[in-house]
Amino acid sequence: MQTTVSARQGGWSMFSLSIALAVAVLFFLVGLAMYPGYYEAFAIRKGINSLAEDSSVGVMAKPTIWGLLEKRFDMSGLYSFTPTKDDLVVEYDKKTSKKRIALEYDYKAPLFYNISIVMHFKHEIQVDGP
Repeated sequence: MQTTVSARQGGWSMFSLSIALAVAVLFFLVGLAMYPGYYEAFAIRKGINSLAEDSSVGVMAKPTIWGLLEKRFDMSGLYSFTPTKDDLVVEYDKKTSKKRIALEYDYKAPLFYNISIVMHFKHEIQVDGP
């Protein structure tokens, strides 16, 4: 009894293997570029949420709130961070007697050559106002 072998063999060719490897490397590089932004966003969200625990934050002015945030960022290990004082929004709503504290910013990270990744973050809390 004689078995026949088909003319085509199954499996990955060098071309398909190199394409799959290039896609995997691209996803890995994108993940590496995005990780610091998400780490920073997590620490910033933690700092803003901790403001809600302070009962006097509702009567504080914007520069005082920014100073508190900077201290909390330092405690989290963020010594250089993306958001600036201009990104902080402090608004008081007379109808609800609540103060809205929001920090909205863009994180930009270079990927390779002239290609960058831009991520947009918005962290917001509401506290009792004066």
